[in-house]
Amino acid sequence: MKPLKRRQFLVGASSALLLPACVSKPQMQLHHAEIRSANPLGIGMEVFFSVRNDNSFDVQVRNVRAQTVLQGRYSLPALDYSPNLWLPSDRTIMVSAPTTIPWPLVPPLLGETITKPSISYRVKGSADVTATSSLKIKSDNYPVDEEGSIPRIAVLQLAQSMFPGIR
Repeated sequence: MKPLKRRQFLVGASSALLLPACVSKPQMQLHHAEIRSANPLGIGMEVFFSVRNDNSFDVQVRNVRAQTVLQGRYSLPALDYSPNLWLPSDRTIMVSAPTTIPWPLVPPLLGETITKPSISYRVKGSADVTATSSLKIKSDNYPVDEEGSIPRIAVLQLAQSMFPGIR
């Protein structure tokens, strides 16, 4: 083997062995949630996560699976979302995931929070990430467990747009 080709091989081989140890998991935090729309299934809500990729290479968020619970007791339908979104290296981006507050949950939820300005929620689940396609490094079930709140008035106004008698 020629000296230059041997050196290239050794650099490539040692990089392949060292890079997986240098991979850091993206930092995922709940940023906020927004009430978006009313539809026949319920009230559409968008949950936003701030995701930081501290690696020197791009990372892909393949799947997000989560359970959202409002006021500690009202479970929303499970979220299974595949954004297939690439996170640029050394950057923070917003990733959103849609969910729905089903109509049967709206009256008891609004009744329980009648004296409160907001409705609390907790998002608990996991995300699957992959390092750049050339590295083929995968990390599945990266945990997410965050809490936040949404304005009660936003839920009330959309509920009233569909059912005028709701308080």
